[in-house]
Amino acid sequence: MHNAAWVKLLQHIPLSEQAKLMLVTASGTEISIQCLLRIDPECLAFKGRLAGSQDAGRVFFIPYVNIDYFGFQQPLKESEFHELFSNLEIPVAGSPAVPPATPAEPEPTAANEVPAPSLRNPLAIKSSVLEKFRARSLTNPGTLMRPPSDE
Repeated sequence: MHNAAWVKLLQHIPLSEQAKLMLVTASGTEISIQCLLRIDPECLAFKGRLAGSQDAGRVFFIPYVNIDYFGFQQPLKESEFHELFSNLEIPVAGSPAVPPATPAEPEPTAANEVPAPSLRNPLAIKSSVLEKFRARSLTNPGTLMRPPSDE
């Protein structure tokens, strides 16, 4: 779902229903929501607690791209669902008001240069670290860690 759709959906939920919500991040972390503090164009700020913990009142800032899904913690009757969401209109993806989801990656300037890691792409960070490690271990083979000898 694009950011504008998340914003519209979250703004539509009344204050009385917010404490009944839970959110699951793309990494699988489940967070019980107490109340929504800010609904910005790029991220959501809310009070809550990690599922399975008693640490209530923690403040979380979650970018919409990191939200896998959110929903109600307890069963919701169909009539309650229709009462809450019957007049909700989600904006269409690709409308001019919606910014692009991910910026274009810069092209490397040289054949052996590794592009700068993107904060939105953990694989780019991992590959960048691996390239640096490989380059270091090839140029300085004597600096590798060796197990202690039994002398």
